[in-house]
Amino acid sequence: MQTNSSSTSDRQIIIAALVLSLGGAVALGFGRFAYALLLEPMRTDLNWSYAQAGLIGSANAIGYLVGTMLVGFAVARLGAPLTVRIALVLTSLSLLLTGLLSLFPALLVLRILTGLGGGLIYVGGATVVMNRSGTAGRPPLGLYYSGPGIGIAISGLAVPPLLASLQQDGWRTIWLGMGLIGLVALVLMEPFLRTAEAHARASGMMPGRARPVASDYGHIWPLMLSFFIYGIGYIGYMTFIIAFMQAQGAAPALVQWFWGGLGLAAMMGGALWVPVIGRLGPRYGQAIIMSMLTLAALLPLLAPQTWSYALSALLFGGSFLSIVTAVTSEIRRRLPPERWALVTGHAVALFALGQLIGPVLTGLIADLPGGLAYGMMLSAGALALATGVALIKR
Repeated sequence: MQTNSSSTSDRQIIIAALVLSLGGAVALGFGRFAYALLLEPMRTDLNWSYAQAGLIGSANAIGYLVGTMLVGFAVARLGAPLTVRIALVLTSLSLLLTGLLSLFPALLVLRILTGLGGGLIYVGGATVVMNRSGTAGRPPLGLYYSGPGIGIAISGLAVPPLLASLQQDGWRTIWLGMGLIGLVALVLMEPFLRTAEAHARASGMMPGRARPVASDYGHIWPLMLSFFIYGIGYIGYMTFIIAFMQAQGAAPALVQWFWGGLGLAAMMGGALWVPVIGRLGPRYGQAIIMSMLTLAALLPLLAPQTWSYALSALLFGGSFLSIVTAVTSEIRRRLPPERWALVTGHAVALFALGQLIGPVLTGLIADLPGGLAYGMMLSAGALALATGVALIKR
């Protein structure tokens, strides 16, 4: 009977992780990454310069950084389930309003709010999954962190044909649709958030003030530093790989399937890497994943052909979300539960800071003689450096 009860509980946690991953699909898959697909029609319709379009993208990253810095405080005050609930409402409404408004300052604020909600959802949802699974065993974090991959796959496969079939301002309809999907996702997640709240009350894990302890960071600083450097390299690839492919003459259909395939690989990669992280430990697991990402970033440069683009999408998509799993697993393994959200938020904030720096560095190098290829080399070099840093012994 005990085994059956344990199996039932494991299944419930797995289902909860999958449903809660919808928050990441909306907040990051839609809220952040879909903008790359909608940037050009928005720029044309609203008469933006490229600088304005870039600022809109940076606004989301700034909001995400703020969200990750605040998530520890929010979880301590409100609890992780309520934090996720409020943040998903904020994100969904900001997506809806993005499709309704036109003034640049208003859209700038909305993109900041979307990023803010994304940071709160992504870390807050992970805390729900970790708390729900207790301190024994590994939670299905890989399944939870597949959420952005779901959003990337859906947007990558659906947005280009929708833009082609809708009128010039079809981007508005797509933003509205993504906002509505966010509200539907909240309805689907609500029973699991309520269960998590009941579990927290029963186990005594109620909201309370968590304070950082210096020794916490002494245990995990190499992984956090590696995570920061990874942010620089990862976002450079994600920002410029499409432009690189187009500069090499890639067909529009190849670009569409590259983005959709990257998202599909991300959906599956999280679960595939969890056993590796569990067997080798987060440090070696993170280093191996970083090595795979370095190879994926180099492939288009070494052989700019259809097969290399496809393999790059498969390797990069199947690996990039699992870095978060490795870092979170190490935090969970070494620190007490009351500080999981706080320290995870700080680790993800470092990652978000890397994402702010990465596009600027990559863009500056891409403007030099040699073009995008050198910018992409910077991304691969940063990923290789992050691999070595992850192996530093504490």
